[in-house]
Amino acid sequence: MVTFFHDLSQRLQGTDGKHTNRAPFSAPRRRRRNAQLHRLLASLCAGLAIFAALQCVRLTISTQSVVIAAKSIAKGGVISSDSLALRDIPYDEALRSVAHDIDDAVGLIAQVDIAEGSIVTSAMARASPVVLKGYTTVEVRLASSADSLTIGDTVTLSSATMFSEATPETVPDMDAVSLRELCTGAILTAKPSRNADGNTLAVFAMPPHEAATVLQAQEYSAIIAIVGS
Repeated sequence: MVTFFHDLSQRLQGTDGKHTNRAPFSAPRRRRRNAQLHRLLASLCAGLAIFAALQCVRLTISTQSVVIAAKSIAKGGVISSDSLALRDIPYDEALRSVAHDIDDAVGLIAQVDIAEGSIVTSAMARASPVVLKGYTTVEVRLASSADSLTIGDTVTLSSATMFSEATPETVPDMDAVSLRELCTGAILTAKPSRNADGNTLAVFAMPPHEAATVLQAQEYSAIIAIVGS
């Protein structure tokens, strides 16, 4: 940089440090050359000062961590920790509704297809799963514990008695108790609760014909939810 300014000064003054046969500049012309040099140097210095100031501003801008999708997440999928990452970006009030910690998004259900690299917002993921097209939701009275179930879990609902050996008017033969699968892909859509009688109630989404079978079966037999491996 110093060499550049030195060469520039010599060129503007009409000499490059080598012998020349040209006559030296007159005093007025030399003063004009010097004035031009001073203006050019002043402009360069001002430009450098602005550049340095902008760099300082960039380094002092407040940043915030946001959760992004480390890979594509399909609509209706449960968001796992390995599908997320953190990224620091400039602070913006408009981003107050986004997830700022990976743990805040883990376990949520994607409400839309989330592309890799997208910031995860509250509109993209929430605790209630998406009911698939053609599915219906029904409240099921469970005989099994639901403490280990998480919203969005897919379970198998089974009857604790043989469906063909019991009706609402008869008492099931306890010697013939076995399991019959009623629905192999029931999706938990809400946090399980207990009614006044202490029964566990859970809302599942499933195909309509399987929902009808489950509703009929729970009238005379116990329903249990089995989480797949």
